[in-house]
Amino acid sequence: MSFTTEVKKEILSNEELSFCCKKALMLGILHGSSTINLTSKGPKLVVKSYILNAIKLVSNYIKTEYEISGDIIVKDEQINKVRRYYYFEIKEKVKEIVDDFQLPPFYELNYKHPFIKKECCQGSFIAGMFVSKGSISDPRKTAYHYEISCYDENIAKIIIDILAEFEITASIIERKNSFVVYVKRSEHISNCLALMKANSGVFYFEDSRIYRDYSNMANRISNCDVANERRCLESCFAQLEAIYYLRDKGYFKTMPVRLQSIARLREMYPDSSFEELATFSDNEFGKPMTKSGIAHCMKALMEFYQSKKLQEKNKKNSN
Repeated sequence: MSFTTEVKKEILSNEELSFCCKKALMLGILHGSSTINLTSKGPKLVVKSYILNAIKLVSNYIKTEYEISGDIIVKDEQINKVRRYYYFEIKEKVKEIVDDFQLPPFYELNYKHPFIKKECCQGSFIAGMFVSKGSISDPRKTAYHYEISCYDENIAKIIIDILAEFEITASIIERKNSFVVYVKRSEHISNCLALMKANSGVFYFEDSRIYRDYSNMANRISNCDVANERRCLESCFAQLEAIYYLRDKGYFKTMPVRLQSIARLREMYPDSSFEELATFSDNEFGKPMTKSGIAHCMKALMEFYQSKKLQEKNKKNSN
């Protein structure tokens, strides 16, 4: 079981949530996992998740609060790999539920929604969004990374604003028709886990971070990592400069798709090493790449940049 799944299951198993926080949690889950389908018999609200406990939680809440029935359906779907998904279909009081939770496409969620007025409820809303569309890297295996994917920019900005209230610095990037809120600083990721009331996740993360930071410090001293990091940053800057040049001159879309993808990956993670980019490559390429594969693509990108720069220089001299 991945660290992401463990955190999600811990959030869903929290039995000490107040009623107001449960509503905020539902708000996050529904905004991250629900769609409205129009049928001949009227609108149908469908909630989808690969975590059965999430669907059970939504089902129990909706059935109790709205006094309706609903069906849970199981389907095996294949995108990159076969995964089992659970669906909760709601056919009664759909308009009432949509109105209460300001669900799209009929509403745009407002930061002042009554379900997220309290600080405790804001944390539960973040937790609900994380359960639906979030992920966190295992601190013992890869670079520190926490993210929540949002269907539109408004939701992403609400999450950013809420995190800022708790002094958590986050950023937004656009990726594959979605807006992703991400946090990279390890101490802020730990605060995100605490905000979501994932206490076991906090203990695991902090224990891993202390061990990892100690090991990294020892490695830096023995391997002169300070110089390596400086060279890495200089290389990152040069790559970004090349990408901006290619975009500005209109050459970006003429590049092979793999070079466009590696360029977007560098823009998403401007200060990451090739090893870290390999960790995140699945998001852009649809499959993980090796460190050497990343290096090869980046070399090809820089060669393309140098050729176009030379071409521009020759053109200027001829005029």
